[in-house]
Amino acid sequence: MSRGVGARFEVLPADWLGVDEAVRRILASARTVGEETVPLARAVGRALAAPVVAEATLPPWDNSAMDGYAVRAHEVTGASPDSPVELPVASVVRAGGDAGVVLPPGMAIRIMTGAPIPAGADTVIRVEDTDREARSGTVRIFSDRDRARHVRAAGQDMREGARLFEQGWSVTPGTLGVLAAAGRAEVLVHRRPSVAVLTTGDELRGPERYDEVRAGLGVPESNGRMLVAMIEAAGGEAYALGTAADDRDALRSRISAGADADALVTIGGASMGEADLVKEVLDELGFERDFWRVRMRPGSPVSFGWLGRAEGRQAVFGLPGNPSSAFVTFEVFVRPFLLRMAGHRRIFRRVVPCVAEERFDTPADLTYFQRVTVRVRDGVLVAALTGPQLSGLVRGLALADGLAVVEPARSTVEPGETVDVMLLDDALAVLEADVG
Repeated sequence: MSRGVGARFEVLPADWLGVDEAVRRILASARTVGEETVPLARAVGRALAAPVVAEATLPPWDNSAMDGYAVRAHEVTGASPDSPVELPVASVVRAGGDAGVVLPPGMAIRIMTGAPIPAGADTVIRVEDTDREARSGTVRIFSDRDRARHVRAAGQDMREGARLFEQGWSVTPGTLGVLAAAGRAEVLVHRRPSVAVLTTGDELRGPERYDEVRAGLGVPESNGRMLVAMIEAAGGEAYALGTAADDRDALRSRISAGADADALVTIGGASMGEADLVKEVLDELGFERDFWRVRMRPGSPVSFGWLGRAEGRQAVFGLPGNPSSAFVTFEVFVRPFLLRMAGHRRIFRRVVPCVAEERFDTPADLTYFQRVTVRVRDGVLVAALTGPQLSGLVRGLALADGLAVVEPARSTVEPGETVDVMLLDDALAVLEADVG
């Protein structure tokens, strides 16, 4: 929509907050969403809404760490291939049962991994050090290296009444294993925050109009899909509102359609152009602006505030339209906010020191977030730029293992200097040794 030759660039006082101050203000306003009880299979990625206590002692009895033979240590002392110890086999105990079996003096009991240790036994001889009862009912033991070994104590994993997880613990597949072992079929967690995502701009083209992109008549709409995926990865529930044209009525309609969400993320219309109508429409809807503009690159024209809704207030993030700017501002501001809303205790990405492989130019008095790859080289983490760092470029986002965070005091990072990198993969899967 054209606004005519008389339209002018928007004039809006900028707050120019530092990154840390912007994060502090955003998180100070975050309110945890409600709770729900869900089956374990639906709990991954959620935060526990209450502590979890062990309801049983596991293992409930001393048990075997090996397949082999339960014996008394002093009765196998000196066993060797040249001088084996021969013992009658009294019985067998298997995992998951046969508790209360007693080992008679001068005998052995065949035992499986995880099975209860018979009363009187203090040793499990691994089966490899025996003749495997070549003569039925008798075992020959060829080594005493296992004396007083391979007995796992009762309660080594958990004890009844012990606190296993605190409130706010992020549920992982490993957590599910513990919860299942603790006898839980379901668990109390915080619900997933709902986030409405709105992309804006007459210039945007989806796949159905990609021929116009090829002809230079439009820009690919990539941000919406990217932000929906980032929200889902952060444990949120994303609702795509589609792409609104640069038109007040269209914007108002789409924003209103997302009124029931816990948060609204708009992409584009965040700067000072004459068609950047998002801020104007939000103001018309009663937007309470907390701040606009942060001293960072990319992503300085980011905003945060609130819209009044029927059931309280809705958090509103205004992200810039350039893909790298949208990506970085989501990682720095929106992701920790959503994790805090969802009740997680750990809300920030891991930051590790790396050695710069090349020169990073950061001339302005801003905090820079540069897309980098991270590798281990000669035992040291090394960071290299993914390529050109212009905010309108997309490909570097897929190549990035992390964001190099360069504070305003540094105008450059020279090769060999240390730079902090915010990893985008907390599992550190990218940190593989250089074997080339």
